[in-house]
Amino acid sequence: MAVCIAVIAKENYPLYIRSIPTENELKFHYTVHTSLDVVEEKISAVGKALVDQRELYLGLLYPTEDYKVYPTAN
Repeated sequence: MAVCIAVIAKENYPLYIRSIPTENELKFHYTVHTSLDVVEEKISAVGKALVDQRELYLGLLYPTEDYKVYPTAN
């Protein structure tokens, strides 16, 4: 079950963040921004290997004690 959804701009910043338990909204904002750092690191590492960016699978980005963060691209 998803508890937070974030839409990220092409420039790697959040355009929209929506979380279901609103009492932990700041915690989810922090998790989204931390996950963006992980995405940036993985993309820069793969970019050096000359791999097609469309075939990039990032997998699990950022596990916490309560949640797991996964990316999806459209």
